[in-house]
Amino acid sequence: MKLYEYEGKRLFSKAEIPIPNGKVISEPLQWEGKAVVKVQLLEGGRGKRGLVKVTENVATTISEFKKMGYNLFLVEEFIPHSKEVYISAMIDRDKKEPIIIASPEGGIDVESATNVKIFEIPEERGVRPYDVTMIEKYLGVNGLDKIVKGIYNLLLTYEAELVEINPLAITDRGPVALDSKVILEDNALYRHPDILREFNRENVSDGYVELEGYVGIIGNGAGLTMSTMDLVKLAGGEPADFLDVGGGANKEHVKESIIRVASNEKVKKLVVNIFGGITRCDEVARGIVEAYKEVRKPIFVRLVGTNEEEGRKILIENGIKAYEDPLQAIGDAIRS
Repeated sequence: MKLYEYEGKRLFSKAEIPIPNGKVISEPLQWEGKAVVKVQLLEGGRGKRGLVKVTENVATTISEFKKMGYNLFLVEEFIPHSKEVYISAMIDRDKKEPIIIASPEGGIDVESATNVKIFEIPEERGVRPYDVTMIEKYLGVNGLDKIVKGIYNLLLTYEAELVEINPLAITDRGPVALDSKVILEDNALYRHPDILREFNRENVSDGYVELEGYVGIIGNGAGLTMSTMDLVKLAGGEPADFLDVGGGANKEHVKESIIRVASNEKVKKLVVNIFGGITRCDEVARGIVEAYKEVRKPIFVRLVGTNEEEGRKILIENGIKAYEDPLQAIGDAIRS
């Protein structure tokens, strides 16, 4: 499960990792002085796409972003700094031990960088002062004790796949995490209900797998969802995810699931395939309509089962295409 930047920074604060002062908002606000406005997406590369802006007019910048279809923003104080470095924590899958990855250059593509060093810190002993000293020496900066211990402890405490700070700004007041990237292990989320509650992900974290395509996939039941993915590929499309909302999905569950899938910038359209038994089609339809008000991406819905006629009527009245035949729904989605 990927966390939004602001969510990752909440965890950073709990781990005593310094972050800029900021606010998460959805509407323009007045802000005194220079600020950084960042669109909140569950993907990287925002800077290259112009979705991170330093500005002295926050309200205007947010209004411009909203015209582009974005609705969630992190506004932070501008942090003057002399240097940026990269640091992250993850698990070495071969050795099954935590590692710290560091580079003296922030904002880099770590996979292709040549100035990256790995520091192995076994879980059995944890972070020692000499670990921090070696990392500081390599990066050419001081004062990283809280940073190193913080990302290391978050990695283990929440069973994360990745805890990354890129960039970590070196300032007169010490290091400050200007960005966050935190990915939690989906299979371990059931052990961390506090995180799911805090970030309102109880209903959409289980059964979600992100893929590389552009067609968002939502179904009820793993088999139906898998077959929907297969049909999308056979029709010439590429699935962007697997998301099973399960049986008995209510309006809020459906709404949150669609917003979760649609928040992926790669998703250009969504296919929802529901075969209602204990799942009521009218309840599903209301959730889709509520989500559609926020995401405004094309949604193609195959809806059959309990209260199907009422469900399809609700969708059609709100400008959402509804079908009985999944092949027709998927075909229209791919051709659109």
